[in-house]
Amino acid sequence: MGQETLTAGEVWDLAAGRLKQRSETLYQQWFGRMPAVALADGVLTLGVNDEFSIDLLREEYDDLITAALSGIHGRDYRYQLVPGYPPQELPEEPVAPAKKTSVPPRAAAEVRSPRLKASAHTFDNFVTGYNNRHACAAARAVAQAPGDIYNPLFLYGSNGVGKTHLLQAIAHDIGERRPQLVVRYVTCDEMLNEFYELLRQRRSFSDFRTSLCDVDVLLIDDVHRLAKKVVLQEEFFNIFNILCRRNKQIVLTSDRQPCELSDIDKRLSSRFEQGMTCQIGMPEYEERVVILRMWRDTMLTRPQLSDTILEYLAEHISSTVRRLKGCFLRLSAYASMSGCEDLSIAEAENLLHAQLAQESASRDLSPETIQRAVANHFGVTLTDIIGKCRSRSMAAPRMVAMYLCRKLTRLSSTEIGEVFGRTHANVLHAAKTVAERCTEDDLLRRAVTQLERQLQKR
Repeated sequence: MGQETLTAGEVWDLAAGRLKQRSETLYQQWFGRMPAVALADGVLTLGVNDEFSIDLLREEYDDLITAALSGIHGRDYRYQLVPGYPPQELPEEPVAPAKKTSVPPRAAAEVRSPRLKASAHTFDNFVTGYNNRHACAAARAVAQAPGDIYNPLFLYGSNGVGKTHLLQAIAHDIGERRPQLVVRYVTCDEMLNEFYELLRQRRSFSDFRTSLCDVDVLLIDDVHRLAKKVVLQEEFFNIFNILCRRNKQIVLTSDRQPCELSDIDKRLSSRFEQGMTCQIGMPEYEERVVILRMWRDTMLTRPQLSDTILEYLAEHISSTVRRLKGCFLRLSAYASMSGCEDLSIAEAENLLHAQLAQESASRDLSPETIQRAVANHFGVTLTDIIGKCRSRSMAAPRMVAMYLCRKLTRLSSTEIGEVFGRTHANVLHAAKTVAERCTEDDLLRRAVTQLERQLQKR
């Protein structure tokens, strides 16, 4: 069949088939229900329910649809969306999206005391140290008096340092102390999926708001995932204000502090800052040893790892608690399955060689190494990088170096500022500016990506 003889339906059937292979869930929710309306001059017109659906599809799935329409019988088709076409029924009986139920959204994600009692994340098994003591204290205060202090509570830190643990510990503690309160814990991705499901079912926005507003405590994990979700941000802004007016407790976690969040409505990020903001850092060596011993005491595997092995892990795995636990479980499983009564350091190193190599690379990376790499890439000198010149040709490499120091080292923004002869605020501004420009400037994005890969291979 030549490309001239294809109808709108045939083009869309081929494209939708590709999209179905990419994601069965999205096909069931969106693509399989969108009718092909017309085809003219290489532009396929697709029907959707309303203008809101058009905005959401363009915002979230434009790349997917464009790719699916490329190379169909040797031709790249474009598309446009028009409102006024209710979602059509699929040819076969609709299948519920994976991991979804017919239960109302609130019931699916709501956390009440019976479920909380089974939680593995409590304040009792959260090891407090220098880098997380303020966050832990604030979390305990919120659990004891929800809505009365630190509202909202915003916890931020890199992946795997215990943000989710504290969030669920708050939920568990409130459930134990005040079981009459309605506590809801949800990840940002779960909230997003709920929102899309509501749109697919053509239900009112009030249903979504009710599921989040009809609570006494709302806990949202990874709120930075709201980035670029313009429509959902608007809804969440309204929900946030409703809960605050009702004096209901809000607790949020993120990988960055509010002022560093990019592609988030300024009105929303300013709301995040109006309460208490606490950073959670990686536990120090002594605390990591305590954590490992706690895990060993709660594990049922035999034989148990020796103190020597635990101290070795605490010394050499220092990037995230998540990786620390993964390494611990791997060694424990090996000792259990092999019946090894006394695992040696050499055996541990052999089993964890990849993780240890990554840890070593991260630990050895200094700000000076990053500065020299950036200077060489942009054809400037190290003196230019740390100098006072504010010309565009010098400022750009300097900001890239600050950005990479923030991303590739465990130094605080204050420590990085000292290395560059700048302030804490200068470093935060540079990191945020580079992240934003990388989304608009492909040349800069490629340069930053190349430098990051080059530095991580050292």
